[in-house]
Amino acid sequence: MLLHKRIVLASLMLVVSLIIGACAQPAAPAAPAAESGSEAAETDAAETDSGEATDSGVVLIGATADRPWINQCEGEPVAGGTLTLAWADLALQGRTWLARGGTTEFFVFSQLVGLSIEDAETIVPDVATAWEISEDGLTYTFQLRDDVVWHDGEMLTAEDVVWTFNLVSHPDSGATARTVLPMSAIAGYAEQAAGESDTLSGVVAVDDYTVAVTLTEPRADFLYGMGGLNLFPAHPYEGMTVAEIAESSLVREDIVGSGPFKMVEYEPDQYYILEAHEEYYKGRALLDRLIFRIGLTSVASWFPGLETNEIQVGDMVNGLDRERAEGDENLIVVGAPLPGAMSIWPNHNNFPDKRVLQALVHAVDREAITLGVFGEGQALPYDYANIDPNNTWIAPDVANFEYDPELAVQLLEEAGWDFDQELNFITYYQTELDRNVTAAMQQYWAEVGLNVNVEHMDAATWGSRVYQEPDYDLAYGCCGISVPFEYLRYSCANVPPAGLNASAYCNAEVDELASAAMVEADEATRQEMWHTISRISIEEVLHMTMFQQDRRHAVNENVCNYQFRQWSNITWPQRDTHTWWLANN
Repeated sequence: MLLHKRIVLASLMLVVSLIIGACAQPAAPAAPAAESGSEAAETDAAETDSGEATDSGVVLIGATADRPWINQCEGEPVAGGTLTLAWADLALQGRTWLARGGTTEFFVFSQLVGLSIEDAETIVPDVATAWEISEDGLTYTFQLRDDVVWHDGEMLTAEDVVWTFNLVSHPDSGATARTVLPMSAIAGYAEQAAGESDTLSGVVAVDDYTVAVTLTEPRADFLYGMGGLNLFPAHPYEGMTVAEIAESSLVREDIVGSGPFKMVEYEPDQYYILEAHEEYYKGRALLDRLIFRIGLTSVASWFPGLETNEIQVGDMVNGLDRERAEGDENLIVVGAPLPGAMSIWPNHNNFPDKRVLQALVHAVDREAITLGVFGEGQALPYDYANIDPNNTWIAPDVANFEYDPELAVQLLEEAGWDFDQELNFITYYQTELDRNVTAAMQQYWAEVGLNVNVEHMDAATWGSRVYQEPDYDLAYGCCGISVPFEYLRYSCANVPPAGLNASAYCNAEVDELASAAMVEADEATRQEMWHTISRISIEEVLHMTMFQQDRRHAVNENVCNYQFRQWSNITWPQRDTHTWWLANN
């Protein structure tokens, strides 16, 4: 017989209470998360300061309750100092910078354009100071800065930008960016992908500091996607094939970028060190060097170092770890709620009947887990129809998959599910809280007769089992679809190992609608297309969006202007790392 919701929740609370009794340290109450549901709470915070320039030219951004993603210190910025960070980029843990390893790319690389830290929608200049779009929406002409210096002293020119487009879009590069950025819309991409050409006919250098990019059809996400395209220099790779480049140290430890910091030392499996790029075009970084510790994959492995100041920048903290950080007068938590959600990607190859996937979601009490495991104020149960109060691209009438174990059993039986079958559920989250979250989901599934085996592993192994040699039934991670552009990522063409469609979801109608929406000029028509896509993909459970997490990093309070706000998996806003500074240095 199914246990009632109150019994399941009680058992979850019992598990959590035992953990708290064993592990908790005295801490201040956690600050409530900002609301990201359909009714955002009003704040009593003072109006946000738009910022003022200091003598050093750095713009100080006022830190208020409605902008918790910036640690703003009092006083003038101070130059100098070294930070040790507890997170390292995956590019030095089995991948390459071409594979867009993750967060550290914003220290090492520049992009044509950036995204505003305020909304991740407003396009702002970076290497491109300005751009023009032709009347037919097909040609983008970028005017480049003439003062961008590569880390090896060479000047960045239009030829480097052309080189980057050709390198990243080439099938031999192994660059995952080519499957999630709008590269396929560029003229010549189809010929390059088919091996008929090594270059993109649609990308040309007009002069030393002007680049024109011509598309085969208008794309609403083109500029947005350019915020995630790292720029590479052409000269270090002279005489090398793209396949040779992809295997070279020049796209790993010996990388040359044009960002605020440059690579100076790399010790495999231990650390790597970045130093300030003296000729960075936005001004030399205030910090002298950054030491990234490799292999600190659990909170337990780095939190003691954060408390003793051996480490100044920690990683994600949740639950009791967040309370522990908030209770330490020397630490601060910096971040904001996700616009997307902690999600489960089902391997659609293994679930031909959508009723099984619907049952998996109906079986889990998302609200009980957010309260009983994450803790109040640290997560919200995902509301499918209202990712945020400004949502206009998900239809308001989509199914929300409320907790209903009886319906889950009914759907499984109707689908003819074999209750002796074991499902393989993998995740790269390994903290105690995340283990409790997955254990809670496992328990809920067991209550409806589903046998689910949970495996926790490092991110590189998870990525291999999802993207390279698919070997999973359910894969848990971050962050679901947070903007409509990301629907193209889940196209038939991107099913692994060809791309990064972690769900192996394939619906030709959705592909056609998503592509058509990118070129639709009428806003109302485009919105209705998104609504249709959302109805189809949510009913078919493209992925199971479970919890909207309030994501915070724990850092030393003296790490000033530190910014952390995760918007999506495709492009992240620039966090202005050259403006970080260390108080009491």
